[in-house]
This record gives sequence, structure tokens and C-alpha cells, in this order.
Amino acid sequence: MRVRNQNQAISVQAIAGTEVVLLCLNAAGQATPGLLGFAITRRKGAGGRFRPIGGGREFAGVANSPALIQAFLWGDYAVDAGTTYTYRVVPMYGQPTALVKGEAVELTVTTEDPDDGTHAVHFNRGVAGSQAYSRLFGQYRKWYRVSQNGQPAAREYVKPEDVPNRAAWQWLSRGLEEALLAFIAQASGPEYSLRAAVYEFTYRPAIQAFVDALERGVDVKIIHHAPPESSYRLKQKTGAVTTVTYAGDDPPAVTYKRREVVQETQPDDVALAAGQAVSQIGLTDPAYLAAFDAMLIERQRTTISHNKFIVLLKDGRPLQVWTGSTNFTAGGLFGQSNVGHIVRDEGVAQKYLAYWEQLAADPPRRAKAGVAGLADWTAAATPDLAGPPPAGSITPIFSPRPDTTMLQWYADRLAAGRAIFFTAAFSVADEIFAKVTQPPAGAGEPPLRYLLLESNSGTMRAKYRAMAAHPENRIAWGDTYRTRPGDTDERPLLIETLTGLNDHVEYLHTKYLLIDPLSDDPIVISGSANFSRNSTIYNDENMLIVRGNTRLADIFLGEFMRLFNHFYARNQANTLPDEAFRARAYLQPDDSWAAAAYTPGTQAHTERLLFA
Repeated sequence: MRVRNQNQAISVQAIAGTEVVLLCLNAAGQATPGLLGFAITRRKGAGGRFRPIGGGREFAGVANSPALIQAFLWGDYAVDAGTTYTYRVVPMYGQPTALVKGEAVELTVTTEDPDDGTHAVHFNRGVAGSQAYSRLFGQYRKWYRVSQNGQPAAREYVKPEDVPNRAAWQWLSRGLEEALLAFIAQASGPEYSLRAAVYEFTYRPAIQAFVDALERGVDVKIIHHAPPESSYRLKQKTGAVTTVTYAGDDPPAVTYKRREVVQETQPDDVALAAGQAVSQIGLTDPAYLAAFDAMLIERQRTTISHNKFIVLLKDGRPLQVWTGSTNFTAGGLFGQSNVGHIVRDEGVAQKYLAYWEQLAADPPRRAKAGVAGLADWTAAATPDLAGPPPAGSITPIFSPRPDTTMLQWYADRLAAGRAIFFTAAFSVADEIFAKVTQPPAGAGEPPLRYLLLESNSGTMRAKYRAMAAHPENRIAWGDTYRTRPGDTDERPLLIETLTGLNDHVEYLHTKYLLIDPLSDDPIVISGSANFSRNSTIYNDENMLIVRGNTRLADIFLGEFMRLFNHFYARNQANTLPDEAFRARAYLQPDDSWAAAAYTPGTQAHTERLLFA
């Protein structure tokens, strides 16, 4: 929901998602001299008092200093879904010791319900490393032995299992786990079927939910990642066995006399973990043992079976799809940032079911020995797009595909947009990298691209530096406030730690791209694929492209900016020496904080105009 109001001095636009309200502030040029910031208060519902929203800073050395906002884009992250709020924004002038109020602007906005009947969107918290997590659960922080780069190390975590009454689990889930379990629970009897395709599959409550459905008579089938890994043995004539360590699909390039090279295959670690987790689930009625044994379907002839979707059917008709970026693991639901997206559209559900049926036959990527290739099927069932998708459409795109045409399409849409919001959990594909490192086309205000990365180090370092050299790119990456000499739990800024639930991707696992989400014709692209060459032509993946749905765009945009601003603040603070870092906790005592936002060519100037 978007609401705007203004007076002669300032304007305010509120963009409400589900649990985020973005406040987009602007001041007329003549209203900026002497502007010390904004005092923002909020009222919940139709009555009650206006109360200051959190996050404001104070003036150093000023007794009873008010907390002001010195920014033109501010996020309120302490709101509830489906709730009405009234905001009062007051520009403040004068001196820190003698403030003068300008004319206030008020506006009322209602946050979105996660579920509008067609689309339901659920983001988890995704910021275990935060002041809020430390404030709520920091007393349970412990040191743990871990392996970093192959070396033993010690690291601090607040593990949610150490917090009583599942309080940390609930805070981290933010409704994502509950929504997943509720989706499965809709299958309430034998007239229902569930068809799932999963990658990592180890979270026992989710597995239990599928088994509970099975014991309600639901027809449950789950395709899971299970490509075999090859290993080799040297078998002597005496029968003694020696294992050979070898990485590859071919036998060792060595001739052994009087020994036989024997190839063996077994599921990889992801498949083994899934099988072990499922084996820990018991049945209350042995009559369902046969259905339980047939529940899992191995997907072997693929590189990575990376889907995370469920199709709900009733009386054989596909009705709904659960999709998104969330693996069925504790780390996926509670650790790294993820989203679950429900679509109630029979046409979309039918396409997902047809894709599932293809996967269930375990086809190869390309045609072999008379067996049809899955890449040819996906290209025919979900053709490559040329230009924007149809207005008001929901377009599924499935992988693997014959080539990278769709990856290039994503890159071309990114280059054509004036406002881009892009998440990259691993790396940035060459096709997309080429677009974000070329000069913008056209005259006028340049585009602004927000890039949210898991990391700016390792293999991403060179690409990060090249992207950061372009003023159109505003970049943040997963981070926590680093500890400094003398830090304790009693200091104003608390020590931040993660959950220990994720080994590889600690912060950001979402895969979505927003094209001009502030317009009346936004494009939201989200799913399981990492916008990479591998996810396009090798892996089993699914994406949804939704055009023209401003409600969906508002929800995704709010969540993107919540994470972006969270990490960006830490990225910038961690580059500062101790003295500058501590000074940063206070307001600027004059209007110099606003200068960049009125200097053409700066990111702050472009951002102010974009959101205003």
C-alpha cells in the first residue's frame, strides 16, 4: 500500500509491506537550510497516543536531546501485518539546544496482510546478527568449536535451541515456518495430494508434516536431490579391498596389474542427510508403511535438484503452489534470509504439476538413447521471454534450459529498469555483471541499482570492486558489527552473533530481482534459481515472473530495503576507526547531513528523487 501527503515544506510517502513501512521523505529546496532532521511519531489504530518510532539518534552533549532521523529514507520495522498506523513527521530546525518545529505532515497507512487470496508472501527474519537478537537472547551466547578454511577456530553463536520455550525459533521464523506447515496441513484427507520437489530436506517438523498428511490419507510424493557420486576400489584377487581416493567420473588413469578397478556409486551428502532425516520419522499406523516407503522419489540424473516447491491438489486438480528460496532445513527457515511464496492460481499450479511429473520420471538434461531431454521440455512448456511479460501476468520459468537465453533476459530487464533491486547469494553471473558495469543509457537522472550480496570477498572480490566503481550501483553484503577493544555486553552497541545453523551461506539465500517496483507496472522475479549459468542450464529450478502487481512489489521492496539498510549500516561502520565509529552514534549538529541528497550525481540525490 502506498500513501502520500505533503505541505509546502516537506512531502512524505509511505510504502507499506507486511511488517515494514518505508517512509520516503523529501524537503523542498528552500526548506533544507537549517534542517536538523525529522521527528517521527506513530500511532497504532484510530486512537491512542503518538509515540516516537525507534532508531533515532541524539545530539552529543545535549541534555534531553530528542531522537531525530537524519535521512530521507527510513524504515519502520516494528509494525504488524494488516494493521493501520498514522505517522506524524515534523521537520526540525534551529540549534541542537534550541530546536524549532516546522509544519507537520500526517498520513495513515495500512500494512498488507501476508495473504490476499492469490499471493501469500512470508519472509523470515534473516538478521540473526542484529541488535534485536542480541538484546533478546544474548544471555545465551556461547563459544563453539568450528572449522574455518579447514582450520579449527572458536566462534560465538546464540543458538536458538539454547533459548527456552522456542522463543528464538519463533522470532527468527517471523511466520515462515508456520506458513510452510500450514500449507502442508491444508491437505486434510484422501481427496488431497501433495507433490513436492526439494533439495535439502532435513527439518524434521516439515518432514513430520508430510508424514502426518500421509496418515490422513493424503497421496504424498516428494522428489528429492539424489545424484549418485562415484568412488573406486582396487580389488585384489585374494578379495582384500583397498579404497582409492579419486574425484571425477572416470576411473583412475593408472593400470594396476592383478587388481580390478571397481566403480561404486552412492547418493551424495545432501541425499544421505535427507534419507537419514526421513528414517527418523515414525508412523502411528503400520497400514501406511507402503505409502511411506514410496513417498520419496530420487532425482538422480541432474546436477543439482535445487527446487523447493509443493503443489497442492484436490480431487486431482492442482490448486496452489508453495515456492521460493527456502530449503526444508533449520538453516533455511531460521538462519539465512529466505522467502516462501504461495500462489493460488490453477493455471500456474497446473504448470508446476506438469513440471513435477517430468521430474518424477528422472529424465536426463539432454536427450539420450531415445529418452527425451528435460531441457527441451522446459523450453517448450515455459518458453524464453522476448521483451516484457504480458501485463498482469504470472509466468513460471523452469530449468534446466537448452541455453542461457533466459539469463540474458534477466540481465536485459535489469539494464532497462530505472530502479533495480537484486539479491545474489553466491556470485553475479557474467551476463548480469556486464550490465551493471556499463554506463547507463539515456539522459536525465541515472538509474539506481541496489545489489545485495552474501559477501564481497573470495571469488566475489574482483566483481565487487568493479561494480562498486560505478556510481549507479549501491551495494551491501551480509555483515555484523565487528567487535572493538573494550566491547562488552553492557556497551550501548551490543555484540552481534549468528545462529550457527548455516555452514556455507550465512546471511542471504533469497533469489529475487525487482524491476521498477516503485512504478505502477513493477516486475517481481523470485524463485529457487541463483540467476547463474548453472541454475539456468544445468540445475532443476523454478522461477516466477509477476508483472503489474504493486502489492507484491511493495512487500518485496520493503523486505529488500529492511535487509539492505541493516547490512549497509554495518558495512559502512566496520570501515571506520574506533573514534569515528563512536562519533557516528550521534546526530550532526547542523544541516550538513542533507547536503549529499541535494548534490546531483550522488547516490543520495538519486535515491531521494527515486523514493519521493
